Amino acid sequence: MNIKEFCKKYYLHDSCITRIDYTNESKQLEITINFCQWAQEWFTNDEPENIWLKLIFHGVDAYNGITGDIDYFSVLDAEIKDENFRLFILDDIHDKSYEYYLSPSDIEIVNLGVVEE
Repeated sequence: MNIKEFCKKYYLHDSCITRIDYTNESKQLEITINFCQWAQEWFTNDEPENIWLKLIFHGVDAYNGITGDIDYFSVLDAEIKDENFRLFILDDIHDKSYEYYLSPSDIEIVNLGVVEE
Protein backbone atom coordinates (compact mmCIF):
# COMPACT_ATOMS: atom_id res chain seq x y z
CA MET A 1 0.00 0.00 0.00
CA ASN A 2 1.21 3.53 -0.60
CA ILE A 3 1.69 6.13 2.14
CA LYS A 4 -1.58 7.92 1.41
CA GLU A 5 -3.58 4.70 1.73
CA PHE A 6 -1.68 3.81 4.90
CA CYS A 7 -2.33 7.18 6.55
CA LYS A 8 -6.03 6.99 5.67
CA LYS A 9 -6.45 3.54 7.20
CA TYR A 10 -4.08 3.49 10.19
CA TYR A 11 -3.89 5.90 13.13
CA LEU A 12 -0.58 5.38 14.95
CA HIS A 13 -0.86 7.93 17.78
CA ASP A 14 -0.25 6.25 21.18
CA SER A 15 1.15 3.10 19.57
CA CYS A 16 4.62 2.25 20.86
CA ILE A 17 7.73 1.43 18.83
CA THR A 18 9.87 -1.39 20.21
CA ARG A 19 12.37 -1.95 17.37
CA ILE A 20 13.67 -0.22 14.23
CA ASP A 21 15.89 -1.86 11.60
CA TYR A 22 17.22 -0.39 8.38
CA THR A 23 18.99 -2.26 5.59
CA ASN A 24 20.72 0.04 3.13
CA GLU A 25 21.25 -2.70 0.54
CA SER A 26 17.53 -3.48 0.27
CA LYS A 27 16.41 0.10 1.07
CA GLN A 28 14.05 -1.35 3.65
CA LEU A 29 13.07 0.15 7.02
CA GLU A 30 11.25 -2.12 9.48
CA ILE A 31 9.45 -0.76 12.52
CA THR A 32 7.93 -3.08 15.12
CA ILE A 33 5.09 -1.52 17.10
CA ASN A 34 2.65 -2.32 19.85
CA PHE A 35 -0.28 -1.14 17.73
CA CYS A 36 -3.39 0.39 19.33
CA GLN A 37 -6.23 -1.31 17.50
CA TRP A 38 -8.68 0.32 19.92
CA ALA A 39 -7.82 3.73 18.39
CA GLN A 40 -8.85 2.70 14.85
CA GLU A 41 -12.16 3.75 13.30
CA TRP A 42 -12.78 0.14 12.25
CA PHE A 43 -12.16 -1.37 15.72
CA THR A 44 -14.84 -3.62 17.24
CA ASN A 45 -14.99 -4.87 20.83
CA ASP A 46 -14.54 -8.50 19.80
CA GLU A 47 -10.96 -7.77 18.64
CA PRO A 48 -7.84 -7.49 20.83
CA GLU A 49 -7.12 -3.90 21.87
CA ASN A 50 -3.42 -4.14 20.98
CA ILE A 51 -1.50 -6.24 18.47
CA TRP A 52 2.13 -6.43 17.36
CA LEU A 53 2.69 -5.09 13.86
CA LYS A 54 5.79 -4.87 11.74
CA LEU A 55 5.66 -1.97 9.31
CA ILE A 56 8.01 -2.55 6.38
CA PHE A 57 8.79 0.56 4.39
CA HIS A 58 10.19 -0.38 0.96
CA GLY A 59 12.28 1.95 -1.18
CA VAL A 60 13.68 4.09 1.66
CA ASP A 61 16.83 5.56 0.10
CA ALA A 62 18.34 6.80 3.35
CA TYR A 63 17.73 6.48 7.07
CA ASN A 64 20.19 7.61 9.72
CA GLY A 65 18.00 7.45 12.81
CA ILE A 66 17.77 5.16 15.79
CA THR A 67 18.00 1.41 15.17
CA GLY A 68 17.80 -1.73 17.28
CA ASP A 69 15.65 -2.46 20.31
CA ILE A 70 13.81 0.54 21.67
CA ASP A 71 12.15 0.92 25.06
CA TYR A 72 8.63 1.72 23.92
CA PHE A 73 8.92 5.08 22.17
CA SER A 74 5.45 6.61 21.79
CA VAL A 75 4.18 7.64 18.37
CA LEU A 76 3.00 11.23 18.70
CA ASP A 77 2.18 11.74 15.04
CA ALA A 78 2.35 9.93 11.72
CA GLU A 79 1.15 11.80 8.67
CA ILE A 80 1.84 12.83 5.11
CA LYS A 81 3.71 16.10 4.96
CA ASP A 82 5.16 17.57 1.76
CA GLU A 83 4.60 14.23 -0.05
CA ASN A 84 6.67 12.39 2.59
CA PHE A 85 5.71 10.19 5.51
CA ARG A 86 6.43 12.10 8.72
CA LEU A 87 6.96 10.07 11.89
CA PHE A 88 7.22 11.99 15.15
CA ILE A 89 8.10 9.86 18.19
CA LEU A 90 8.88 10.43 21.87
CA ASP A 91 11.37 8.68 24.14
CA ASP A 92 9.25 9.00 27.29
CA ILE A 93 12.05 7.95 29.63
CA HIS A 94 14.54 10.59 28.45
CA ASP A 95 11.89 13.12 27.37
CA LYS A 96 13.46 13.42 23.92
CA SER A 97 11.59 13.55 20.63
CA TYR A 98 12.62 12.43 17.16
CA GLU A 99 11.19 13.41 13.80
CA TYR A 100 11.78 11.42 10.63
CA TYR A 101 10.72 12.03 7.04
CA LEU A 102 10.54 8.99 4.78
CA SER A 103 9.72 8.58 1.10
CA PRO A 104 8.88 4.89 0.80
CA SER A 105 7.66 3.39 -2.45
CA ASP A 106 5.17 1.33 -0.45
CA ILE A 107 4.40 0.01 3.02
CA GLU A 108 3.85 -3.62 3.93
CA ILE A 109 2.08 -4.51 7.18
CA VAL A 110 2.76 -7.81 8.96
CA ASN A 111 0.59 -8.89 11.91
CA LEU A 112 2.85 -10.48 14.54
CA GLY A 113 0.05 -11.41 16.95
CA VAL A 114 -1.79 -10.24 20.02
CA VAL A 115 0.03 -8.26 22.71
CA GLU A 116 -0.09 -10.30 25.91
CA GLU A 117 -0.76 -8.19 28.98
